[in-house]
Amino acid sequence: MNGVKSMLAAADIEWGLVGSTVITGIVVVFLILAILVLFLWLFGKVFAAINAREKKPKADKKAPPQKQSPVPAQRTAAPTAAPIPEPAAEDEYEDEDDDEIIAVIAAAIAAYGEAEGKQYRIASIKRPKQARSGWSAAGLADNMRGFQN
Repeated sequence: MNGVKSMLAAADIEWGLVGSTVITGIVVVFLILAILVLFLWLFGKVFAAINAREKKPKADKKAPPQKQSPVPAQRTAAPTAAPIPEPAAEDEYEDEDDDEIIAVIAAAIAAYGEAEGKQYRIASIKRPKQARSGWSAAGLADNMRGFQN
């Protein structure tokens, strides 16, 4: 029993020191947190200014206007399609027949023009850069269904 009493006597805790240590630790943690928040906010402002500076010259540099021939109000020629670029060998659209698709689009435009009494022509045809297949679009729609109202 003497051993236990001597241990308790040696473990005389100074509660003032414990309290000041805890308070100092909490203050240091929150000060460092505030410094980190300030640091990240400052980086956000710097990068926003850099991005704004990069975008500004792009808006100022406009391409010279392209010369276009005047189009008469009424055309008598049939709508024409632009030449079709050859698809790449590994293109995901290689199974589709581009000529038929362009013919259908040209026919729809011609029918629309006839209804209005005007004739339109197709100036150019370009593939979308990041087109999705039907399966990919269906998968996205299925995955996003829970987020829609």
